[in-house]
Amino acid sequence: MAQQSTQRPVMEEISRNLTPNFYITNNDVEIIDALVDNGEMFKDFSRSQVTSFLWGEDFCLVLFFADDYDRGFTMYVVRDFSVNVRDMAQLIFAIDEILNQGYNYRLFHAARSKVEEMLYMAPTFRAMWDKADPEEEEDQQYGH
Repeated sequence: MAQQSTQRPVMEEISRNLTPNFYITNNDVEIIDALVDNGEMFKDFSRSQVTSFLWGEDFCLVLFFADDYDRGFTMYVVRDFSVNVRDMAQLIFAIDEILNQGYNYRLFHAARSKVEEMLYMAPTFRAMWDKADPEEEEDQQYGH
């Protein structure tokens, strides 16, 4: 079992694509704008917490860290999440890596659950948005 850690790795300010459809940022201004624009702004900043929301067809996962030594936001965005399910799986993998390091189990377990829920709902959103299943398209492309 991983030893409990009280600190997440110290990060410089980042805003970058991990893949063409998987984006991460810890720029507080950018994240606060996204939260406000989507009516998801946290009301209590005394505790660490997580929220997720759809921004158009993009899935956004926002974590707020309330610790004095590590205060701030991190946001993960999977663009067009209903067809980019591999990027959603990569987000789950990234969260699992953080969980394995023992950092804030409650917060990251809740974050993982939010991603899993949306991954499970991806076929419903594809149908609602009239999008093709990327795995079926890949099978047709390769003649399977």
